[in-house]
Amino acid sequence: MQPEGLPKSLAEELRRRYPEEKLFAYALCDLDGAQRFVEQWLVLAGKYLLIAEPDQRKDIWKIQSFALPEIEKFEVFDGLSSSSLHLIGTTGKLLASLRYSRRQSRAVSNVQFVAEQKRKQPKEGTAPNDLAKDLDPDEEYKEAVLKAVEDAKAMLSMPKLGVMMRLLSYLLPHKGLVIFAFSMAALMACIQLIPPYLTRVLVDDIIRPLEHGKTADPYYWLWLIIGGLALVYGLGELLSFIRLRIMSSVGEKICMRLRQDIYSHMQKLSLSYFSARPTGTLIARVSSDTDRLWDFLSFGIIDIGVSLLQMIGVMAALFLQDWSLAIFVILPLPVMIVMFYTHSVRIQVHFLRIWRKWSAMTAVLSDVIPGIRVVKAFAQEEKEVDRFNRKNRAVEEEAQILHKNWTRFWPTVVMLMHTCTLIVWMVGAPRVILNITSRGTEGIPLGVFLAFIGYMWMFWAPVQHLGMMSRVINRVTTSASRVFDVLDTIPAIASKPDATTPPPFNGHVCFENVTFTYDGVRNVLKGISFDVKPGEMIGLVGTSGSGKTTLVNLLCRFYDLKDGRIRIDGCDIRDMEIAGLRRQIGVVLQEPYLFHGSIAENISYGSQDVSLRNIIAAAKAANAHEFICGFRDGYETIVGERGQTLSGGERQRISIARAILHDPRILVLDEATSSVDTETEKKIQEALQHLVSGRTTFAIAHRLSTLSRASRLFVLEKGKLVEQGTHAELLAMPEGAYAKLHRTQVELQANVAV
Repeated sequence: MQPEGLPKSLAEELRRRYPEEKLFAYALCDLDGAQRFVEQWLVLAGKYLLIAEPDQRKDIWKIQSFALPEIEKFEVFDGLSSSSLHLIGTTGKLLASLRYSRRQSRAVSNVQFVAEQKRKQPKEGTAPNDLAKDLDPDEEYKEAVLKAVEDAKAMLSMPKLGVMMRLLSYLLPHKGLVIFAFSMAALMACIQLIPPYLTRVLVDDIIRPLEHGKTADPYYWLWLIIGGLALVYGLGELLSFIRLRIMSSVGEKICMRLRQDIYSHMQKLSLSYFSARPTGTLIARVSSDTDRLWDFLSFGIIDIGVSLLQMIGVMAALFLQDWSLAIFVILPLPVMIVMFYTHSVRIQVHFLRIWRKWSAMTAVLSDVIPGIRVVKAFAQEEKEVDRFNRKNRAVEEEAQILHKNWTRFWPTVVMLMHTCTLIVWMVGAPRVILNITSRGTEGIPLGVFLAFIGYMWMFWAPVQHLGMMSRVINRVTTSASRVFDVLDTIPAIASKPDATTPPPFNGHVCFENVTFTYDGVRNVLKGISFDVKPGEMIGLVGTSGSGKTTLVNLLCRFYDLKDGRIRIDGCDIRDMEIAGLRRQIGVVLQEPYLFHGSIAENISYGSQDVSLRNIIAAAKAANAHEFICGFRDGYETIVGERGQTLSGGERQRISIARAILHDPRILVLDEATSSVDTETEKKIQEALQHLVSGRTTFAIAHRLSTLSRASRLFVLEKGKLVEQGTHAELLAMPEGAYAKLHRTQVELQANVAV
């Protein structure tokens, strides 16, 4: 079992031995060289890296200590299920070797990173700003280790009763219809008790007396009983029709609401949520999981209630017919309940495994189908078929295990029912014969016994149904847990309760000592500060990984910054309502995304109540009108999923037209011309001139020539703003970062030309 934090006894021992050293980070190295689970802690305390393991005596720790200057480097070797960390000394000697499981990888990586940053500090004489401030070692450990464990156990940790009660709460808005449908079902259950009683009357009160000539007009009574049976069956089917019609409609409405709730809640979740989960898994929760809930909500809930009522009613009828025989019928019931419960617990794990493997299979589909062009370009069709078949086979194998358990369990239950039936015949049939031979003075009448047999099978029917429902309930609670797991996810980025809708922006953007980290440990942006006037075009320049995209993501508040502040027109963006903020920021991405629909619908996406005239004007400004008119259906041309029927340049110009129509006050251009030819780039550049006019613009580009018209250039390097100025000003500093980048590109272009 993975501990939730540093053992208390070890923390006390560290404070005793190293009272002056602050605890920065720790991780559990939980494997030894033979891949056996052990307890070995890697701890960074002040200027020491410690390795602690418990002694055989209780609460006694053996601690190895290494001063950070003694460590030359860390070497990490990743395996399939475990990894190793080697500490190499300044002389090249191996100081220590630690092994850990995959779930501890992030925690060990955090310790390694913090130790490396602290090791630089005495050499450089300054505090490294690559490291996030105010590190809480306990919180970082939990974030690194326990979150992954909790996510994996989330669906198992949800109590089945709690999930079911929460699912049933969705019936409350329809409680009137549900009560009516349940009443129909209860009435139907009562009516079904009549046929065995009529059988007893037919045998004991009509046929048997007829043998002695004591029945007057037997045909009258015979047809009366047959008519009664016909009435009972007809009325039962009518009530069943009403109940099924009502509950199927209610179940569909509830599932529609669940799909709406999930999808609308997904829109509130941050980008980090979607980046950590396969698309196929999320699609399965909205589609197949809610579909499984419909069947249970429409039929299962009422069937369970009716089965319980029928069992109670039939049990009473059995005791009224013959209490001594009734005992043999209900005697195995406690055994069956225990069997149902234990089997339900056992197969719940299989349903969870099936879902995970099903999600892995759908993830292959959602990954490959959008990228089918790449698959065909590299002739990887057979490989992808094999990959899908492996996932498909894994689903089938897990399902076979489930069916194997079920087919072992269910015949045992049915055989127990048959055993009870045989006992009833063994005890009851001789008593019927005794009744006949004693001329009714002893034993039980034949009609009573036949009615008892009928009621007995009526008793087993709901027992069988409830046994089958235990499997359905496991499937339903697994699906419902996954649905509620999405609904219970708290958005990482949300508007404050007192957030206000911002007025139209002027476009004055100010970053004040902005620091950001994705994982809470490594700073991606480090103390960024700048002031951008309304209408300025800012070019963001730097090598890959320097923080350009992260910077504009923070401006759009796709993530929340760690330290500092971002102001627009003097107002902190965290005090603004998120939708109001993003509505005034336009984004043109490197890979423009077009939705399946017409060109006009894609241009007008995000704009309300726009006319075709406005759409055409935006397309003309984006240099897109000419090629759009070249299509047979013009603006009504369907572009296909992700705009695959259009070229890259055409998609980009439609994306620019969308931004022009949206008319944002602040504009973000993320490598808008990086993947097109020279002629297309020229047209896009002309379109961008229309787009950026009068707007505050942040443009990211690796081709520095595309930013020559920028008001200023911001040069980022390893998350720091190292230079800013105009193109000419920065070139005037030959040893500057921008000048070096520019020379490199000029040399590269010259080599390509040669």
